[in-house]
Amino acid sequence: MEKIYTTQEVANQLKIKKSTVYELIKRGELKSSKVGKQIRISQEQLDEYLKAPNLGSKIQTEEPLPRIMDIPLFTADAAIRQMDYLLNTSGLIISSQESGVVELLRSQLSLRPDSLPILHSYMNDYNSLYSLYYDKTHMALTSFCTSRKGQEIQQIQSLLPGKEAVILHICSLPAGLYVKKGNPKNLHTLKDLCRPDIRFINREKGNGYRIYMDSSLSAHHIEKASISGYEKECLSHMSAANAVASGNTDAGIGALSHLSAYPQLDFIPLSAASMDLVFPKAAMDHPAFQSISATINSREFKNSLLPFKGYDIENTGNCTLIGG
Repeated sequence: MEKIYTTQEVANQLKIKKSTVYELIKRGELKSSKVGKQIRISQEQLDEYLKAPNLGSKIQTEEPLPRIMDIPLFTADAAIRQMDYLLNTSGLIISSQESGVVELLRSQLSLRPDSLPILHSYMNDYNSLYSLYYDKTHMALTSFCTSRKGQEIQQIQSLLPGKEAVILHICSLPAGLYVKKGNPKNLHTLKDLCRPDIRFINREKGNGYRIYMDSSLSAHHIEKASISGYEKECLSHMSAANAVASGNTDAGIGALSHLSAYPQLDFIPLSAASMDLVFPKAAMDHPAFQSISATINSREFKNSLLPFKGYDIENTGNCTLIGG
């Protein structure tokens, strides 16, 4: 008698997820039969699939997903020790969600004799500037999406009303939608997210990409409630990419640079984002901030940004004064 398998048994044999077996059946690549309400695959059907050409390309979606590592994990005890260190020494606090660039800046500053130790406080763009406005941090590294030149300056200035500040440009980068490889849902614009078959994952309120989504929907007269999952939030680009790659959602908003870790994904560009370092104008002549400015303008720092996919360093180090 011919052997009959369940979808889980087929998944175990192929060393793939059960959901991928259903996807193969849905695409017609793996034939199956219905027994009552259950799906079953015969040995003949499985053999036919295994003998088909380009089998490797069929199951490439099963590449392991990277661990989500862009949100640093701190215990309360560690945070207390770090804060105590800064309170009892000369040090600076930078607030940002852009961990990679912060670490590059910290590592290169450590080579300069006139630099100060830096503590990274993980906050979204709104909270970073809010903390800077009330002098709770020394610097904010922000990433705001722009539809026209200079819009990021206006956004930063609106969140620092009346405060004199320096904006040092770090880089520009593409912002858009993470989708499955090949864009099987045929997504191209924000309006496509309103389709009933599309599940979306958003960034948290206060993040620059969420601010972009909110303002763009308003400009296009699109109701937030018309997008399934719009209120479902994640806290990083990597979390958004992971959600799409794992099949938990169909699209997420994020930066192109994180796509290199996810061969399962494609990217639909929507806008550009500007990454900028913001600090008080009063600190501009302090040796530590002069060291920061010199580091950002250095060829070594600019070259260290190049491995990040999509980072444009043409205007890195450009300085803008606001509030004066």
